[in-house]
Amino acid sequence: MSSPLDNWNPPKTDKPEYFDTVKFIYKYIDFHISEDEAYTILNAFIEKWDASAGEVIKEDELADHVVERLRNNFEVLLPKTKTKQVVHLILGYLHETGHFYEQEIRKTGE
Repeated sequence: MSSPLDNWNPPKTDKPEYFDTVKFIYKYIDFHISEDEAYTILNAFIEKWDASAGEVIKEDELADHVVERLRNNFEVLLPKTKTKQVVHLILGYLHETGHFYEQEIRKTGE
């Protein structure tokens, strides 16, 4: 099924765009997620991202933090793997728009 997002690509701007991040998630996600869940995951991501400014953080640490924070507060009840997929899509958005630097985030084991 075709979607209006099929031909959409996020614009490269001076800073990440909140609503474009969720559009990016919806463009690439392969399971159902509500808008509330998407924004709640994004907000938890932003909270950790901002708190880690100037530090090196591993991608898996970031995803684990978001999962635990949301599950501990019963804010998002998606399975852990799906919540992590959304976090990886957020990172994909940051990478595609030029707001992601390889030296800021490392995959576990690097």
